[in-house]
Parts: sequence; structure tokens; C-alpha cells
Amino acid sequence: MLRLVKVIGTGIKRLIQLILLAITLFMSILLLINLFTIGTTYQSMLSIDELVESEFIAEDVPVIVLGAGVVDNAEPSQILKQRLDQAAILFEVAPDKQFIMSGDHRDQYYNEVAVMKDYLIEQGLPSNQLFLDHAGYSTYDSLYRLKNVIGEDKVIIVTQGYHLSRALMLARGLGIDAVGVPAPDSKSSRVYREVREVFARVKDFAVTYLGYQEENRPNLAESFDLNMMGDETNDKTNLLD
Repeated sequence: MLRLVKVIGTGIKRLIQLILLAITLFMSILLLINLFTIGTTYQSMLSIDELVESEFIAEDVPVIVLGAGVVDNAEPSQILKQRLDQAAILFEVAPDKQFIMSGDHRDQYYNEVAVMKDYLIEQGLPSNQLFLDHAGYSTYDSLYRLKNVIGEDKVIIVTQGYHLSRALMLARGLGIDAVGVPAPDSKSSRVYREVREVFARVKDFAVTYLGYQEENRPNLAESFDLNMMGDETNDKTNLLD
């Protein structure tokens, strides 16, 4: 009986050791991927002043603003509002740029991109310089569609800094020459967003470097290019092939 207890005790001890080893390995991989993502994209994050001195201002390079939720299908969330406000500041120094609003417009009851465009029109941006990508359901979808549907391979990305490193990594993996302009960040629910981003970087690292892809994504319909007028993209049914 005593021998059986010792055997069971030894087995439990080894199991605990294996669990701790697995947890340590998982946390190490998590940390390394996050450090890699942030470290390899940091130099591509520019302030407005730095952007003005770069080739991205002088050349015909569009701006993409990534969606982040709307309230009652009528106004941008606080996080999204900060991205749009940064885009409006960018417009002041680059008034000839074309701006792509990329977000979720799955149905008539949730039209993220229309809310984004309406907000920027209120800030004084010309409607025809604001293009709507209605199928930007995720960061990867937005950038994949930018390259493979809209046909652009160089871009200025506007989003918060915590999100920007992942967006720049995905852009690089897709063959897009990109820089990012970080938008201000809200303190509200900041811890939740940053914890979520830790795991999102791992998933998109797998997408970028390991070939992972979700089924039926991204959507390749609703195509347009920047030779059109921005208002031609307002109705997604007009963009179906």
C-alpha cells in the first residue's frame, strides 16, 4: 500500500512538473513573439512631424484608418474617434491624400465605415477623398484587401500604438511597404485591450510566418480602386463584381 502511494505521489509530481514546463514554454513563446513583433516594427512608427519628412508624404500613398467599433450604428467608439481625429490631423499636412476607411459592414444595422466617413466629413475632409472598404472585418482582412483587391502596395496606417505593431507586421508579410502613425489611446479598458493584443499578435504571427488562415477569409468581393471617386464606394452593392 505504501509503495502504491509513493508511485502515485511520484506520478503526480512528474505531472505537475510537465504542466509547469508546458506553461513556462507557452509563456516564453508568447513573450518572444510579442517582443519580435514590437521590436521589428518600432522604426516604422512615425509621428506626424516624422511622416512629413518621409517619402510617404511626397509620394502618392493612401492612408488607411482601421475600424474599431461604433455605437448604435451612429457614432464612433472612443478608440475609433481617436483614430479618426488623428486622420483629420494628418489631412491638415497632406490634404491631397486619399483616405480608406476599412471596417465591418456586414449588414445595414452595423455600418462601421459609413460612420467613420460621416465623422471625418464633419471634420472638414472632402467626401470624394474618403473611400469605404466594407469588408475590413479584421486587421488582416483590411490589409489583405488593400493589397489584393484595392491594388495598393504602399500605405500609411492609422491606429493606436498597441495595435500598430501587429498591423505593420501583417503589412510586411503581405508585401506592403507601410509606415504607421499612432493615434492617442484611451485609458478606459486599456488593460483589456493590451492583454487581448498579446494573444492577437501570436495569431497574426502564425498568419504572417506560418501560413495559418481562417476559412472563407478574407472577402474578395466589393472591389474598387483609388482611381474612382470616394463617393462611388459608399454603397457596397455597387462594388460587387
